[in-house]
Amino acid sequence: MAKLTDPQQAEEAAQRLLNDRMDYVRRAITARGALDEAREALKEAEKNDTQAFQAAVNNGGWTEDELRKIGLSAPEKMQRVQRRRKAAQSTPDAPNSSAQNGGGTESEQ
Repeated sequence: MAKLTDPQQAEEAAQRLLNDRMDYVRRAITARGALDEAREALKEAEKNDTQAFQAAVNNGGWTEDELRKIGLSAPEKMQRVQRRRKAAQSTPDAPNSSAQNGGGTESEQ
């Protein structure tokens, strides 16, 4: 590598190196912005999907079974909520429930 004696040449060489490195940061920021936008679009699409499915069941006269038979399963979000509800309903007397609610033996209080 050539020896630089002019401070301006050294500064320009350093700036070129920094610019190359900054390009990676710019690309990373751009990609992250695109990812954030895609996530927001996905949230909106999932919300619309859930609303349309619920409208078909609540207002359209379809049952979830009928919709499933024609190839339209319940949206993922609805399935997650239903699984959580079933799990909560099937285990109301879980062993840790009293500890979580601040209960315990009288000697502990």
